[in-house]
Amino acid sequence: MTHWIAVISRAHARIAAQSGFLQVCHGKAAPLRRTSAGDEVFIYCPREEMRGGAQLKRVEYRCTFNDDRVYQVEQAPGFTPFRKDVTFDTGFAGRPIHDVPGLELTANPNWGMLARRGFFEISAHDAGLLRASLEDAA
Repeated sequence: MTHWIAVISRAHARIAAQSGFLQVCHGKAAPLRRTSAGDEVFIYCPREEMRGGAQLKRVEYRCTFNDDRVYQVEQAPGFTPFRKDVTFDTGFAGRPIHDVPGLELTANPNWGMLARRGFFEISAHDAGLLRASLEDAA
């Protein structure tokens, strides 16, 4: 199993959680094609809205890819993003990422540059800390 962080606004993350899919990097297929069924994803929400809103810097959700199928949908005229079906863990409560002690990810003061990629792999160590921290907060 590989562990990932998806960087998504809270508003978009809520839509994904309600609908059971994950769409990353403005609908690009390539990041999703790197994933496999059973991979774990933590959704990091830097802001409330995509282009603004309150600054959050929170890990809000955890989900797992259901299968390996990447598919395309017409979300709006002229916008056909790629998605992948996921199951969201409902026993998690969001918390600020800096409130999770011991993360290798945030030990680097420039870790925000990595977050600009929108979707990236994290260590099993960090996934375990995030999982435990978010379960404790629930």
